[in-house]
Amino acid sequence: MKRWLGLVVGMVVLVVTATPLLADEAIEGRAGRAELRFMQGMIDHHQMALDMADDCLTNAASADLKTLCQAVIDAQSAEISQLQSWLKDWYGLVYNPVSMAVMMQFMPEDMTVDGVMLGGMVERTGHSSMGHGGMPAGMDPPMMMGMMAGLSRLKGQNYDVAWMEAMIDHHDDALHMAERLLERGEHPILLDLARQIIADQTAEMDTLEVMIAALAG
Repeated sequence: MKRWLGLVVGMVVLVVTATPLLADEAIEGRAGRAELRFMQGMIDHHQMALDMADDCLTNAASADLKTLCQAVIDAQSAEISQLQSWLKDWYGLVYNPVSMAVMMQFMPEDMTVDGVMLGGMVERTGHSSMGHGGMPAGMDPPMMMGMMAGLSRLKGQNYDVAWMEAMIDHHDDALHMAERLLERGEHPILLDLARQIIADQTAEMDTLEVMIAALAG
């Protein structure tokens, strides 16, 4: 009887201690805020990578680079969906990223950059005047600076190298985001995703460095 009672108590303790790890409810306090920041931030970050990868598929000269860009789209689209699902299930939030091309459609019609009118160009002129990433040809609006700065002015190998350098920097930001989550987050499956992001994007950065070196050589 004592042995049976001890077994039951042990099972109850196991269930109670395991409950916070079931990953089916919101986490309060700093850990919860860290998870929210990470998931929303990574969704937006991945969307920027999708914008870059879409641009690559259209403008890259290298077939190998286009293959890598498609892999980025496949992997990060899936991660966006997973993060959206967890945000809704755990925190009751519906969060959708906005692509750069869509943003252009909602700019004020009188918005200009360097004297060129940008607002409403997608709706008014269609794709004929669009350059890389759905942007006006030859233009890099402020929202694109630091991510695709200057790409619209490049072609061929020069474009490929510049794109890969930009994606390396972009991936590096994702690593820092994931590392910060590992310090604060609590949902085990979310922490596993952060570790996977670190592993996958570190490997991809190494691949891009090799590809850059090959083009330079």
